Amino acid sequence: MKCYVAILISLAASACTATAEPNSMPDAAIETSSSSCAMRLSLRDDREISNWQTVLDGVMGGRSTGNRFAQDGHMVFKGTINTNGGGFSSIRRSMPRGVMGGADALKLRVKQDGRAYRLTFRTEARLRGRRISYQLNIPQTPKGEWAEVTLPLKDFRTSIFGYDVTAPPFRAQDVREMGIILADGIDGPFQLGLSEIGCVSA
Repeated sequence: MKCYVAILISLAASACTATAEPNSMPDAAIETSSSSCAMRLSLRDDREISNWQTVLDGVMGGRSTGNRFAQDGHMVFKGTINTNGGGFSSIRRSMPRGVMGGADALKLRVKQDGRAYRLTFRTEARLRGRRISYQLNIPQTPKGEWAEVTLPLKDFRTSIFGYDVTAPPFRAQDVREMGIILADGIDGPFQLGLSEIGCVSA
């Protein structure tokens, strides 16, 4: 089961967008600083939330659902996992090159439901022609409560189609896409709240 879940996560990271919307956000809308990474995404309204795409396991014949929307001043990622023929639901957004330069970690403000979500990044790095997925588990927090979590970027796992690979080290300044995926091998509904994602610099 662990291998199957890992393959689903990697497939989602490299799949075409099954339920995608155009990225309408100008690069200047992300708060940045030239001296250190001050990138901060405030997920409080439809303008920012519209920049996130939904990518489902329909790209491989699955039946999971998922959507993201604004609710009570934050973004909700909500749907249902169906492991019959697929088993993942994800959201992602494109990132302007260099916007995360200088970042050592990311800090998220989240409201979790007890399920195992992952943060994913993609750069232009490839191995044998395939784009590498950089993945981090989002630490578990008390169910149904808002909490802040910090994810050190040095701890990313690199994989292609679920297999760990020796790959170029993760370079925050090269990030071109960020996402969140649920592929925990468990059927049923899920709901994740997010209000802010920001850089942490040493």
